[in-house]
Amino acid sequence: MKWAYDLCGAEPIIKDEPVYDAAGIAYGELLMLGTGAHTVGTGLGALITAYSTTVASVHAVDAVGISLEAKDTSSDPSVATVTDTTAAMCYVKTIINPFAVYRAECTTAEAIAITSWVATHMVIAGTGDKSSGHILYDCATAGPNFGAMRLAVVVTAASTVNTDSAPAATATTADKFIAVALKNWVSNPLNTSATGVAVHSTGTPEHNGATNLRVVEAYVESDAGFEILSPNSCPKDGVKKAGGKAAKFYNDIMMKDHAFGVQEA
Repeated sequence: MKWAYDLCGAEPIIKDEPVYDAAGIAYGELLMLGTGAHTVGTGLGALITAYSTTVASVHAVDAVGISLEAKDTSSDPSVATVTDTTAAMCYVKTIINPFAVYRAECTTAEAIAITSWVATHMVIAGTGDKSSGHILYDCATAGPNFGAMRLAVVVTAASTVNTDSAPAATATTADKFIAVALKNWVSNPLNTSATGVAVHSTGTPEHNGATNLRVVEAYVESDAGFEILSPNSCPKDGVKKAGGKAAKFYNDIMMKDHAFGVQEA
């Protein structure tokens, strides 16, 4: 993630913040207050990754902001130093603005394969029950519909999504899609490094599930340039970047549950 702007027009407020992670903190990783026992390193005000291995609704609880440094166990002090000892704690420079907006890439690592796509009925391997209103993009270069961008119009069953138009070619399971949230929507879950947004949390697909994060704006970067993404941004011949590469998608996200007071029940 990268700083985009502040809703109040403020400049980035950067502070040295104590952090804990068993392995490492990445540059651009969204951080939140830890709530665990001191013995596991997340107490005494230390920040931890805003990603959770359980469900997206617990991503970014008491969020603070993104790290502007990368630290790991080889750092001095180690990022894995527990916070209930007298050992020196690990610190990273962190943006802490409560009204900050961060630009997060919609990552493709957790792209979802389809079971079938006949006419405007797409069956997703997993569940598509929260994908209505999302932009679906085929990011798999091996798929016969690579580059296809469709609007998920309505969900007719747990894994069946109606798209605004049919596929250009006969679909196969090599077609793999990401679901991109549009502006004013609840965010899709964070990716596992909390440096972007993904299709789903580990284990269970959960579009539109990161309820502590809100999408301020959505974008697509293709051979046509960098454009605002909308429900009307679905050319029937699809979109790609130059050289036949997959288009990239971004969400500007802000924190609805911030450690310094912008919190919702």
